[in-house]
Amino acid sequence: MKWMLRIAIAGLALLAWMFRSAHSENKETAAIRLSGEAQFAPFKLLFISDVHRRKLRRDMFNDPVDLVVIGGDFVERGVPEQRIRENLRILSELAPVYYVFGNNDREIGEERLRALLGEQSATILDDEAVELFGNARLKLTGIDYFAFRDHSVEDAFRTVEKGDSIIFISHTPFVFEHVKQHFPVSLMIAGHTHGGQIRFGPYGIFDRGSLTVSDGVTELISNGFGTTTLPLRLGAKAQYHVLEIQPASVSKHLAQSSSIG
Repeated sequence: MKWMLRIAIAGLALLAWMFRSAHSENKETAAIRLSGEAQFAPFKLLFISDVHRRKLRRDMFNDPVDLVVIGGDFVERGVPEQRIRENLRILSELAPVYYVFGNNDREIGEERLRALLGEQSATILDDEAVELFGNARLKLTGIDYFAFRDHSVEDAFRTVEKGDSIIFISHTPFVFEHVKQHFPVSLMIAGHTHGGQIRFGPYGIFDRGSLTVSDGVTELISNGFGTTTLPLRLGAKAQYHVLEIQPASVSKHLAQSSSIG
């Protein structure tokens, strides 16, 4: 019977570790040089996705940033409205917020969520590109979750011109290959996969989150910050990202005028 007790204790300890991992706060940082011709002062972008049911705190985010990008699945069915409102308020106090819908967000009602985002003056990227910092060559493009609309990617790149420096935001990374093949893009960011959420060594439902650079295009796939179905993680830590974005060539003037110091 002692071996059964030991197994039970080990199992409970593992569950406690997985629960703690699911509620950890891991900041990942990286410096990223955008391809393209845009000239701009380096800036910092905070990316967070897949918050789901987690409650954010202001002291989780201590970096000065210039914009916040929410990569979808910020909510799901059953999340109290007050928590959603407070989470949005915390992020909007950091910097202007940009938002793309994920596959779970509409579970609370699309109009309801749009209204909550509007309260914090968040910009919803509905298959479109917007200029950043008044720079016509520097654009942030974002798509709704691809399963809900036709021609999302095509619409998002409609106003993009050759040579623009483009940050592309999607809830899911499964559109990355299509984007790279058909549109000019510098940086692609997504969540959705949770890094597999529960992994056994190298094995998981999805690959662990990663940051890769290939042929001048940077791809960031986040493990996400929250969890779905089970409030547990193993081998795929919860994370959000602070990215220092730099132009392809940094002139002396731009370096001196950087807004991030």
